[in-house]
Amino acid sequence: MARQTSVTEADLEFMLIDENAKPKPLPYSLLEKITNGFSGAHIIGYGGSADVYEGFIGNHKIAVKRLRIPYQHEKEFSQEIECLMKVKHINVVRFIGYCSDTQGQAEKYEDNHVMADSQERLICFEFLPACLDKYIKDPSCSLEWRQRYQIINGVCQGLHQLHEHEILHLDLNPRNILLDDDMVPKISDFGISKCLKKNQGHFYTETISGTP
Repeated sequence: MARQTSVTEADLEFMLIDENAKPKPLPYSLLEKITNGFSGAHIIGYGGSADVYEGFIGNHKIAVKRLRIPYQHEKEFSQEIECLMKVKHINVVRFIGYCSDTQGQAEKYEDNHVMADSQERLICFEFLPACLDKYIKDPSCSLEWRQRYQIINGVCQGLHQLHEHEILHLDLNPRNILLDDDMVPKISDFGISKCLKKNQGHFYTETISGTP
């Protein structure tokens, strides 16, 4: 059974207000509560291996990414947290915390009850209302040139910060560039990112993944 954390709903609300608060491990029960039991009505996005839920804490919102099949993506989960722990920048989505929970439960197997592990792997971020993809595909969402330049410049600044920390995003696309209320772009979704080791200039991969 995973060690339980002591973060409460009030603690999490304070973390959302304090931009200098460091990411923390969060209890599964808390994330389940603020998403109304991971209700389908709270889903605001999805990817190849996870769903993203909108959570409510007081007057604030948070985005909760929940892996669908945790044991198949344990490595990616660890890599994403490793990358997110390294960087804090206005043009990179703010990392709030994570949950790695494993509970034993009795399951029936061939007329017997056996103990099986039930895993949950979740990552929490600041909530952002829109993504760049919407403004590119929807003709009604036009952008002024000043806004376009702001977005281009912000993405470049965010990428530069990632590269300064030897992080390769590997899936940068309009769906993964979120926008806040002031149209400030923030790079998100580090599910297949790689953190290079010190003095490592490149790496090889045999499996091509990410958005086509």
